[in-house]
Amino acid sequence: MGVGRHGDLDLIAYRLDRSFSWNASHPPKLPPRPRKLPSGPGIRIFDRRVENAIGIAAGPLPNSRWIEAYARLGYGLLTYKTVRTSARAARVQPNLTFCQVGDPAVTEPAPRPIDPAHVTWASSFGLPSADPEEWRADVLRAKSKIRPGQMLIVSVVGTPAPDADQQFLAEDYARCAKWAADAGADVVEVHLSSVSMLGEQPQMVYESPALSAYIVDHVRRAVGQRPVIAKLGATRSPRALHELASRLAPRLDGFILVNGLKRPVVKRGETPAFPGEGRTDGLVVGAGIYSQCQIQIEELLAWRKAGAWSRAILAVGGLTTVGRVRDALASGADAAMVATAALVDPLIATRVLTGKGK
Repeated sequence: MGVGRHGDLDLIAYRLDRSFSWNASHPPKLPPRPRKLPSGPGIRIFDRRVENAIGIAAGPLPNSRWIEAYARLGYGLLTYKTVRTSARAARVQPNLTFCQVGDPAVTEPAPRPIDPAHVTWASSFGLPSADPEEWRADVLRAKSKIRPGQMLIVSVVGTPAPDADQQFLAEDYARCAKWAADAGADVVEVHLSSVSMLGEQPQMVYESPALSAYIVDHVRRAVGQRPVIAKLGATRSPRALHELASRLAPRLDGFILVNGLKRPVVKRGETPAFPGEGRTDGLVVGAGIYSQCQIQIEELLAWRKAGAWSRAILAVGGLTTVGRVRDALASGADAAMVATAALVDPLIATRVLTGKGK
């Protein structure tokens, strides 16, 4: 289970021993909005004023009940977990396990006590999604649960079909994005860190700049002037990241990166950690990936500073401490987005804003 501390109480944000669907229907019992949360001038992002630059990335908030719970705690941007144009169940348990970063990543027992600053997880959920009618109505509810100074981002992904081409995939992304925008998303996140299933060797969408640009073009036409950001995974080299960003920047309002590190995940006996076909690899997230993610974020920030293009950059990946969140913002990122920290340290935004903690 993910555990954070609030006074002498444990905050249980996600039960690792329960299914994704169980967790989605049991939002955490979080404290009310802190009374002494400072109110500052906020930030300007995507042509809107937002109360602060600390947000929650796609993953921890599967529905409006979770968004309502976290909206009280001082986060300026809240991301509705990735949705599809058709329902998809999560993969069987386990979906989330503590691990050590490596190649491959090796699972380990939950530490006692849990230190939020050092939690590293391997995940294998399969980007589950509720039925479109359900999530579209729920996005509308989520929008009603946040304050005017908060922003709702909805993450969308296309669902490949057997023998389908890139046009089918791009149109599916666009349809999902249009539904999200119509349901109330302030910003649409195009999740490009997913498997395209095109070609003999399936690869992540973002690994093909041409396919990524083709998809974003379709999304842009579908949502009009609604801000669009692209979620990227870890690229193979600075050159690959530069090529991808250069292709996408004219079509986007911003980038969010890095979506974890894809790694084979094994138990200590070297057997696969996640049972079932196609689950050799997991997505490693949390404290252990901070250094690798920070390098890519800094590269993107440097190219923007050099005048290559002017787009928002939302930093994510290993931001599990107050100091790391502050460093991300000080480096020039427009927002610092937490994910693992939101589950194991729900009050991290409060501590950043009040100047408490490291």
